[in-house]
Amino acid sequence: MTVDLRRAAALFDADLAWVVDRLQARLERGQPLTGRLRLNAPTGAQRDAVERLTGRRPTTAGSIGIEVAELERVIANAGIASDLRSLIESLRGPVVDRTALAAAEQQRWTAVHERLRADATQLDPALATWVDELAATGLLRRLVGDPAAAADLGQQALLVLSRLPADAVPLSQLAATTLGDSHALDDDTSLATLVLRGIEAVTRLPRRDRSAAERRALWARVGVLLDELSAPALVAGLRPIGEGLLARVLRAHADAGEPCRVTLRTLVRHRPDWSCLAGQRVLVCENPTVVAAVTDRWGPTTPAVVCTDGQPSGAVQTLLTQLTAAGVALDFHVDFDGGGIRIGNLLVDRFGAAPWRMSRADYEAVAANAGRPLGAAPPEASWDPGLATAIVARGRAVHEEQLLHELVHDLLLPQRDHDRR
Repeated sequence: MTVDLRRAAALFDADLAWVVDRLQARLERGQPLTGRLRLNAPTGAQRDAVERLTGRRPTTAGSIGIEVAELERVIANAGIASDLRSLIESLRGPVVDRTALAAAEQQRWTAVHERLRADATQLDPALATWVDELAATGLLRRLVGDPAAAADLGQQALLVLSRLPADAVPLSQLAATTLGDSHALDDDTSLATLVLRGIEAVTRLPRRDRSAAERRALWARVGVLLDELSAPALVAGLRPIGEGLLARVLRAHADAGEPCRVTLRTLVRHRPDWSCLAGQRVLVCENPTVVAAVTDRWGPTTPAVVCTDGQPSGAVQTLLTQLTAAGVALDFHVDFDGGGIRIGNLLVDRFGAAPWRMSRADYEAVAANAGRPLGAAPPEASWDPGLATAIVARGRAVHEEQLLHELVHDLLLPQRDHDRR
């Protein structure tokens, strides 16, 4: 039977639109048109419309309803439509089975991940965890909504990963030679996000959200340079072995008792041999003033010091990674404030550094006389849970510059190895 569209539209007007809505939703979910349709808190007009449709007065309860089978008989007997599906499609257009569509879409995404996993494990078995994470978190799907485009993006990421590790290649050059676009791996691109996750898997680093400086350090870990000349690491007293450029430069500065700025480019292109420092301790401080004071005091006998100069840059993190990989142990001292504690937490978490003169007792000993008004409350210090509480209680921040005499004087004392808290 054809649908009498004029009568159907007149019957299922605004007051019965909810009936059509419910039937359409069931069809789109692939559900059978059976059971009862119910509407809570109906208006008076909606109650009257159901009465006209069924010929029975609805109850005065808080809801109204109609049996689906009864509804189908009514429209068939009235010559409006032979069945409800025909009615719905005449009023609303072809019904899309959204459940079936979703299942088909999921199958396409499953195929994308399976193909990517096969290709990735052929390149490096460690990349299996990378693809598994992409599938479990839906990251690839969020980055690229279309399965075909996502498959292309995954293959581009594999192509980049196949070129790693690189030999001190600028990021833009890697992108241009691999993908034909020097900006394809810019920091805000989906492709860069995928490749960095792959690098984490290959290097077996923990998965975490990383700051811009940490992402630069991650690229540098596989020989790719990003902002290779900006934010160099400030060091003093480092004497690596070998005749490479950086090794000779560092020894020359150390012998002269002078600090040295080291760029990320030089660290990667001219990586020194740090093996002679295995088992030694290197101090990591926060402020350049400390490095200047230490070299002024100790000259050519200056102990090994690395300065973060605020939050550690990619160059600083690359240097610390190289040192710890060579068996160097790190001590650190930073400001007693929010920024300092965040740096300390990073040094402990990423490099296993040990605090030196950074306990709650150390803070209490100097805060009364040396402190400055505290700004924002600091986070909890991972190495001493009571430290942040003490800083907040006193409301005073103590910066390294206010402790220069003590830091410089004690740096070479034997008890330093026993004074890490």
